[in-house]
Amino acid sequence: MNFFVGLPTKASDFYEKGVEPVLDYLKDTVHVSAVFIQARTYYGESGYHARDEYYAFTKLRDRPSELMKKGFDILGELTDRSHERGMEVYSHFLSYDFIHPMSESAVAEQVDEHGFIQVPNAQLRNLSHVLEIDQFGRKSHRPCLLNPEYRAYHCAVVEDQLRGYPIDGVIFNTERNGPLTGVLIGSGVSTMGRKPYAGTCFCPYCLEEAHRRGIDASKAKEGFLRLLEFSERSWLAALKNKDPFAIPGMALTDIRDTSPPPEGYFVEFLRIISRFPEVLAWNQMWYDNMLSLFAEVYGTAKAVSPSRKVGFHVWHPRAFNPFMRALFNVREMRRYCDWIKPKMDHTCGGYRFYRYIQRIHQALFYDRTLEQAARAVNAVFDWDVDFNEFSRLPEQGLGLDYLEKDTRAYIAEVDDAVPIYPGIGIDMPSGPESHKYRPCEPQYVYDGLMTIAKAGARGTVLCRDLCEMQEKNMEAAGKAIAEIQRVYQYD
Repeated sequence: MNFFVGLPTKASDFYEKGVEPVLDYLKDTVHVSAVFIQARTYYGESGYHARDEYYAFTKLRDRPSELMKKGFDILGELTDRSHERGMEVYSHFLSYDFIHPMSESAVAEQVDEHGFIQVPNAQLRNLSHVLEIDQFGRKSHRPCLLNPEYRAYHCAVVEDQLRGYPIDGVIFNTERNGPLTGVLIGSGVSTMGRKPYAGTCFCPYCLEEAHRRGIDASKAKEGFLRLLEFSERSWLAALKNKDPFAIPGMALTDIRDTSPPPEGYFVEFLRIISRFPEVLAWNQMWYDNMLSLFAEVYGTAKAVSPSRKVGFHVWHPRAFNPFMRALFNVREMRRYCDWIKPKMDHTCGGYRFYRYIQRIHQALFYDRTLEQAARAVNAVFDWDVDFNEFSRLPEQGLGLDYLEKDTRAYIAEVDDAVPIYPGIGIDMPSGPESHKYRPCEPQYVYDGLMTIAKAGARGTVLCRDLCEMQEKNMEAAGKAIAEIQRVYQYD
């Protein structure tokens, strides 16, 4: 058995530099065993020959990518040449079909041919038909995970790719937080500031599922309203205090009191979710819907070709968010995957954890210091963090202690039934474009890979994209992987 090494790539990486030179470099220098290719991109574009017969049960359609329009079919170009080199090919399915307001999007603003602002990651045709409905009856910015057409679309893409190309499997990647986190801190993107969202989803499909579960939808809406009032109270206080981490915008509730609750924000939060347990039940239902979509994707792949594999990405904010850890249940996921890739990069992790603490501090602990909020959250994780210099965490990063503990925790959660391939970042952004708090260095990469191997990981995925990675850091990854193969006696 080899130490699995996956690496995400884009079609442009191969188009610009040539398929064979890139594959040779990945194989010989980095010891990559599986190439992950974005055949279906973040922007709702397909870089392969999609066939309409598989999409009979959904209105949703990708648009052909610019390279596909030039005849560059990335799955056709890549698969046989990778297999000749003993490398697997996985289609990297980025299910990021969000319609973010531009003020809250990490994507650069674009203008369409008519001069109007457009959101480039909302290019999936007919996406508006499957969007969530929020507690106020408005269409939201994300698709509903329970919507039959949205689910049918995902299964259609998987079947289309597996039947059309001899790829070795699919890695399914979605990055979303549930309604409880959305109301408390807004966007799940770890680099964002805070602006509370309305609770979701109250579409007919979710209302029907709630009725089946015995959840009172009217009580859930009332609870989400009380929770949103609570959340906007601290957000408005932060705006009043000119807190740079509060994103300006329109308040959704009529709350105008910006004083702290008499017994503190956290006690008030507990009061609301105790009085309205339907909020927690609704949040659980949302995560159950997400995991059932994962199961449906897995089942589709196995129905088409039982020998091909399905892996799932678990996004980085799960590491920092106790609510998400409890509900994004990897113990459950082991039943419908061949492996799991949890993102757990230590280099950019300090910046991301620090930003999460800023958000949760503003939401639940705004009557306490930032360091007190950090200590409270880290009591759940017990990572080795110097709270006396917590403001320097973005520069320091999270330590190898974090990598080792989280790797062991994932392996224990799945009872070692499926492999865990931690996602170790190479030149991942560790701050805004104007300032990288902790630039990646070869030693960080080497130490991170050796740490997860020591903790029992059976492989890794080098993150985030090939086009971001510096050669010196890729060489360090290759050196560590060769050492892992030798020390741990992988074939």
